[in-house]
Amino acid sequence: MSDMTAIILAAGLGIRMGPRGRLCPKGLIEVGGETMVAQSLSSLRAFGIGRVRIVTGHLDDQYRAAFGTEPGVELVHNPAYGTTGSLRSLAVGLDGVEGACVILESDLIYAPEALEAALTGGTCLIASGPTGAGDEVYIWTDADGGLLEMSKDRAARPEPPHGELVGITGIGADAVPILREVAGAVMAAEPAEHYEPGLVALARKVALPVLRLDGLAWAEIDDEDMLARAERLVVPRVQAARAALIPRAG
Repeated sequence: MSDMTAIILAAGLGIRMGPRGRLCPKGLIEVGGETMVAQSLSSLRAFGIGRVRIVTGHLDDQYRAAFGTEPGVELVHNPAYGTTGSLRSLAVGLDGVEGACVILESDLIYAPEALEAALTGGTCLIASGPTGAGDEVYIWTDADGGLLEMSKDRAARPEPPHGELVGITGIGADAVPILREVAGAVMAAEPAEHYEPGLVALARKVALPVLRLDGLAWAEIDDEDMLARAERLVVPRVQAARAALIPRAG
């Protein structure tokens, strides 16, 4: 998988983290004794991904201090991070990319099986079952199991959601230029849009299967309560899964 590029979206302001978010980018917050982005880099390398782009914005200098000399890591900056959403950061990360890629949010901890499932070289979106973590992004699928819609509003559609967005998505080589195109169209209508509507727009052009991993250990860290919950309930499971799976992958 050495020809695949990983794109880590790390430009956000981290407003909901309060004082901690003003002082430190979310991806550089330590969870379980290691920053979230460092954990992703470790997992990516274990699965043979040697080319990583980190899209920075807020407190860019801290990412450059942490990873500026890291082999295989390229830091690209979204200069409009303060007025645009994560879709702009994704577009910055996709610029010039050839071949398949995997997109990761920066504020995640997860068992490596979530990443492994996305590294097929094709296009797929990783979902989980219900977490009850708060601030969930719900996913609906069509009759073939492809992405249909995403929303934080569980009542956005009449049928129950299929799962919850984990924040790890594989994009096949053929879909990369299409994603660039639809991202541009979505941002033309709403410059501050987040990347999820870009994926929904992509799914209207190409098949985007949703892979639901029940029982997956993972958490997104958006605020102090989510951080405390993750440390208490999720970190031990993630660390056990990393210890079991990463040596096998290597």
